[in-house]
Amino acid sequence: MRPVPHRLRFATLAVVCAAFFASPCPAAEPVAGLPPLQFPQIEKYGSVVSLADAGERIRSGGKVYFDTTAAAPAGKPNRGLESAARLVNLYALEGLAGPRPQLAVILHFNATTAALNDEAHAKSSAGGSNPNRELVEKLITNGVEVWVCGQSVIRGGNPLADVMPGIRIAQSAMTFNINRPADGWTAIGVY
Repeated sequence: MRPVPHRLRFATLAVVCAAFFASPCPAAEPVAGLPPLQFPQIEKYGSVVSLADAGERIRSGGKVYFDTTAAAPAGKPNRGLESAARLVNLYALEGLAGPRPQLAVILHFNATTAALNDEAHAKSSAGGSNPNRELVEKLITNGVEVWVCGQSVIRGGNPLADVMPGIRIAQSAMTFNINRPADGWTAIGVY
């Protein structure tokens, strides 16, 4: 048996990884015998389930941000934004008396299109109206800071005026990722 050439092994690994990471998240459809999906605070986004006997429970306080570089499949909400909604919903589901942690999302690299207004989004490679608009509005209404890397917006060929209202512009995602941990924030990567 002849050894597999290095390029073929790499190509096969790349295809397997792409298939794995491109797989959609489980559908939000109820499955018999499983707990129902709930949206206690942000309707339609960030579904959660009640797990009464689970360990590592939600705690009050803290500072968490989602470092988001992943683009979403066409017409779907961005995973980093959806993850922030899920954390808001987990806190609402738990019903803690203390404060929810401060939450933020930084969009950069391939995730930058999630921050564009509908007109700019339609002109981007993603096309169409921005499927993240409603989710961004709900996150901001629920006290989540949504940021976009100004460098990524400009390098992507858009003026800063193309960013959706309510989304804050960071000088860069690099400075955001340096400053937030220095200020006591915990990063959750969404790549």
